[in-house]
This record gives sequence, structure tokens and C-alpha cells, in this order.
Amino acid sequence: MKLKGIFFIGLFLLLSSQFLFAGTIHGFVREKETREPILMGNVWIKGTTIGTTTNMKGFYVLSSLKPGTYEIYFRYIGYKTEIVKVTMKDGEDITKDIYLELEPIAMQEAVVTAERDKRELDIKPSQIAVQASQLRTIPQVAEPDLFRALQMLPGVATLSDFSAGLYVRGGSPDQNLILLDQIDVYNPNHMFGFFSSFNTDAVKSVELLKGGFPAMYGGRLSSVLNVVNKEGNREQFEGVTRISLLSSTATLEGPWKYGSWMVSGRRTYLDLASKIVDFDLPYYFYDGHARINFDIDQNNQASLSLYLGNDKLNMEQGGTDILLDWGNKTFSAQWTHLFSSKFFSHFVVAGSRFDSDSKIRFDEYDFGISNKISDLAVKGSLTYTPNMNHSMDFGFEGKKLDFDLNYLVVNLKYPNSFDGQYYALYLQDNYRLGTFDILQTGLRLEHYTDGRYTKLTPRLSLKHLLSDQMNLTLSYGRFAQFLNQVQQEGLSFADMWFPVDKTFEPGQADHYILGWNFDNQKTFSINAEAYYKNYLNVAEFRDFESRGGDEDWSKLNAAMNFYKARAYSYGGDIYIRNNYRGFEGWIGYSYNLVRKKVDGYNFDKEYYPTYDRRHTITAIQDYWFPSRKWRLNFAFRFGTGQPYTESTGIYTGMNPSGTTYVTTLEGEKNIYRLPAYHRLDVGMFYLTRWFGLDTELYLQMINLYNNKNVWFRYYEFENGRASRKDFNMLPFLPTAGISFKF
Repeated sequence: MKLKGIFFIGLFLLLSSQFLFAGTIHGFVREKETREPILMGNVWIKGTTIGTTTNMKGFYVLSSLKPGTYEIYFRYIGYKTEIVKVTMKDGEDITKDIYLELEPIAMQEAVVTAERDKRELDIKPSQIAVQASQLRTIPQVAEPDLFRALQMLPGVATLSDFSAGLYVRGGSPDQNLILLDQIDVYNPNHMFGFFSSFNTDAVKSVELLKGGFPAMYGGRLSSVLNVVNKEGNREQFEGVTRISLLSSTATLEGPWKYGSWMVSGRRTYLDLASKIVDFDLPYYFYDGHARINFDIDQNNQASLSLYLGNDKLNMEQGGTDILLDWGNKTFSAQWTHLFSSKFFSHFVVAGSRFDSDSKIRFDEYDFGISNKISDLAVKGSLTYTPNMNHSMDFGFEGKKLDFDLNYLVVNLKYPNSFDGQYYALYLQDNYRLGTFDILQTGLRLEHYTDGRYTKLTPRLSLKHLLSDQMNLTLSYGRFAQFLNQVQQEGLSFADMWFPVDKTFEPGQADHYILGWNFDNQKTFSINAEAYYKNYLNVAEFRDFESRGGDEDWSKLNAAMNFYKARAYSYGGDIYIRNNYRGFEGWIGYSYNLVRKKVDGYNFDKEYYPTYDRRHTITAIQDYWFPSRKWRLNFAFRFGTGQPYTESTGIYTGMNPSGTTYVTTLEGEKNIYRLPAYHRLDVGMFYLTRWFGLDTELYLQMINLYNNKNVWFRYYEFENGRASRKDFNMLPFLPTAGISFKF
């Protein structure tokens, strides 16, 4: 017995010796000029399969390293690769912070490594990461816009030139989880949906997960958009100001005693400019970002970020008063703590509020609708990396949600208030099965109190490495959603949010994704994915005509607002990135089919929703001329025409006052399509110095060849006859601006 005990003790020590005497290298990777964190940067040890990527705070860890000398590479596109030699002793824990220097754009092949795909344990299917600098190079109407840039990615559809909504792989905009510094943002739109609420000068990075997102995210059915604000320059004070035909923006940042800070503001001046030409347009919007960071010590960092945005229209004309007022307010307090080099944690206390108020008064009668959402959240996420073949993520989320939806009809108020709590726990395990396979499993447990709904949503991903340049991914995920949006087609500014309750179950979606990735490590990479999504309990808004006149508007519930729909979508995306001899950009193609079915609606037949854009082609290219002063870019988009409902006849009706009118009789929903959409935008940028400041002048031409893209069709009636008319989108539209950096 004694010999057997000694044998097992010896065997245990032999097997575990690599961990008893293993060392760890960890630290933060930052930009050299500003000391901003590098997100999703590549870190690997030369000549080994040991490597990782930096997280959303720029932190990395290489664990379970045997004694020896290692040559470590730190790499991120657009920055010079840093190579560091580290000699490690038995069980040593080494802190190594790295600062990467910006790399000038070379007019030759740029080496782009595929180390992240080869060595990263974490699997994020359908992920596209976009740097803030790329957002500002895409030709835009009047000024750069985050959502407009994302609409140029394959798999992301849009309804029109006037809609900033994101329709991701057959999902509607309310099915996207939009986060700004870890807090939900509701209705992030300006100018009736024409622009998004985020100022690109204040944004550090953008991560879009088009489907199959990991267990740390939940509460939505379609996608995740993770927007991170700049932390601010820790080395010196700097700023940038931009003046366009629509608005002016200013962003300032710099160091302070305990870290860094950043403030950014934007305001339109259409209301002021219209008075100069004797045309009253009492509309404006503004937004502001602010962030302050506290570098407490090597193991603790904290930050506080704020966002405020608002749109307002107050018009009086012909005895009619119109007031439209909507906006978002958010705050986010974050704390990052290292329990050890292998145990990373991040905690968040955050709040978000969305308000909208619409009122119309004529002949002393008031009509209106208002909506308010208050979201107070506490979150925690922790990552444990025992060795380079295994990591675990786990965390929690709690939200207190309050909703108000109030109607004003002929001076009578119909108030509605709802509240609920949302709780979630998640666990994710990432494990390297061997040299060529990585398995990621996850579970998310979600509970919503109004209706006492509990959902267990599994996630599963498998990555197989075919070579140093190619890999395959296979992913499945189930997702749940506990609130829905009352969406109206056309211009959008204050679509209403409504939670689930006892009368309406949460929505559910299952994602199946097969992906193939190739990176030649020099000039281009290709990502191709096929997917299938199945939806249950999707909310379809019930218009007022279908409700009848016997409902009490002060006792609304979810079933009164929505039909329950079933839906499915399938298709594929191809995303080709290039970086060759000064040309940088991407080309994308997507095929997407979406079908919905609502009981008792559209003759009980399936139909294509308006955002079913079957084929889409996008192309973005940016080119620096050898002089380094001129830059040219263009953006092209082609899309199959969106479905619409054609009228089958006309008839004469009579309103309560006894007046007759002629209108159309609509047929089966969305069986016809508008003409195909296509548009080419071109921009020219010139760098110079004015008044001792770095200055950029730009001229952009939207819809260069003036294609008449149809937004919607309508009918005009004359002498009992109906004639069909098309309402077109943006014509050829030149726009110009200037920016100063100091």
C-alpha cells in the first residue's frame, strides 16, 4: 500500500511539474503616441503555437511557460511589430507592458499576419472589427457616420439613404444589442434616422458580431455592436475640430495627474443657417461624449464615461404646432482589476435613458405619444487562463428596467407604465483539443421578472485549423429577447419600446453558422460564411386599424401591441480585405433570404419583409498618392430592390363628415420589388498646414452618376384615375468640409 501511494504521488508530481515550475508573462499593449490600449492585438512566441490576443482593455497573458528564453512578437495592423526577448526562470511571473508605434503607410506589400486566427482560444464567429480611422475615410453625406459605414459591410442591409437602421442577416434593428462603453443605447439615431448618434472622433473602435455571438452577450436575437470610446491621450494635449455643411464638431483629449481624459461635442446649425436665407427650419441635434480614466496602479484601472444626445423640432405653422423631442443619456463606471496574471476581471455600473416626446396641436386639440426607458445595470466579467490551451470566462448581469408609454388623444391622457428586472449568468469554456482544433462552449441563464420567464441559451463553436493560412469554424447559438420595438416604415426618430409581459412570450432565435477564413499573411484575407436563422415569437406591430375601437389605451399589454410571428432567414457573406501598394479596403457580397408568417395576417401566407435585400455588393477602397498629401476613396453599393405591396385596384370611400375620397386596394404583401439600388460615392482629401495646424480639406460626391434609386411608390388620383409615382432617394450631392488637428 505504501509503495502504491508513493507511486501515485510521484506520477502526480510528474504530470503537474509543467504547471508547478511554469511561468507567466502578462501586461498591457498600448499605442506609443497616446498610450491608448490596443484592442485585439496579436501576441505570440516565435517558433511555437503559444499565442493570444489582447482583450478590450489591451491586456494579454502568456501562461504555463517553461524556463527559457523566448522571442515574443507584438503585432497590430497599422503599427510596427515589436519584438521582445524575455528570459524566464522557474515559476517566474513577468510583467511586460508594450507600446506600439504607428507605421507609415508603405507603397508596397504590407505584411498582415494570421497569428490571431492560428492561436486565439476565443472564437467569435461573424466578427468584423473596424478602427475609428477607417470610419472617417468612407464617403458620407455631410459628415462621417458610424452606422453608414457599417451598412457597407456584407450581411448588413439598409432600407434607404434616409435610414441609419442596421438590418443584420434578416434581423430588424431592435434585435441588435448596441453597447457604448458596456451600456445599452436605445434608438441611437439623429435627424429622423438619417444619422447615428455616435461622433466618430470620440470612438476608439467598433466590433460587430453578425451572429452566433458568445455567451457574455445576450438579450437580443440578431447581432452585437460594441462601441468603445477613446480613453484620451496620456502623453500630451491634442484636439481635432471639423466643420461640414451640416455641423461642427470638436474633440479634445490629454493627460492628467492620474490618467487621461477625452471630451467631444457636435451640433448641427441648420436652424441657424436657415434664418440667414429667410427660411425657418427650427430643428437641430447635438451630442457629446466624455471620458476620464484613473490609472490607479499596475493591477487596477477605472474610468467614468458619459454620453448625451438630443434632437428637437419645434415648428409653428398655419395654426398647427409640432413638437418632436427625443434623445439618449448614458453613464458608465468601469473598474478593471487583476487578481493575478492569470485572473482578469472587469466590473461595470452603468445607466441608460431614452426619452421621446411627440405632440401635435391644432384647433386647440392635442395629440401625442411619449416613450421613456430607464436602464440601470450592474455587470461583471472574469477571465481565468490556467494555461495557453485553456481559458474560462464567466460573469453576471443585472438590470432594473422601467418603461413609460403614454398616449394623448384629443386632450385626454392614457398613461402606461411597466417595470421589470433582468438577470443573467454566463459561463464559457475555451479549450484547445489538439494542435488543430479549438472548442468553445457556453451557457447563458436569463430571467425576466414580468412574466417570470427563464431561458437557458447554449452556445457552441468549433474551429479547425487547415493550415497556417486557413481555418474552418462551425457555430450554433440560441438567443432570447425580452423587449420589442414598435417600428414604422419610412423616416424613423422615436420608435417605441415595449417589454414582454404575461401576454407575450420572449422572442427566440437559433443561429447556425459555417465559416471559412483565409489570410495570405501579406496582402489580403477572405472570410466566407453561410448561415441559417430560425425565429420564434418575433413581434410584429399591430397597427391601430387592426385593433378595433374597444381597447383601453391606458391598460395596454404586449399582446395588444404585437402579433406573434415566425420567421427564418438564410444566406451567405463573402468579405475580402486588401492592403496592397497604397490601396486599402474591402469588397463584400451577401445573399440573404428572409421570410415571415403572422397568423391572421396577409391571408395567412408567408411574406418577404421590407428589409429582404436578396443580393448585395459593396466595395470600399482608399488610396494614398505617393506625395502623401492627396488621398482618394470611393464606395459602391448594389442591392436587389426591396419588396413592396402593389395595389390591385381603387375604390371610393366616405369619411365620417360625409366627404368621399378615392384610395387604393392593396393586394398580397410584398410580392413585388422596387428597381435595384446602386450608388457610387467618391471622396478626395488633401492634407496641408494652415495657421501652423495640420489641416485636411475634403470634397465628396454622393451618387456620382445621379442614379434615381426609388425609396417608395405612391399614387396620385385625378378624375377617378390613379397614376403611380416614384419617390426617389438622394440625387447627385456634393459636400465639402475641413478639419484641423492641434
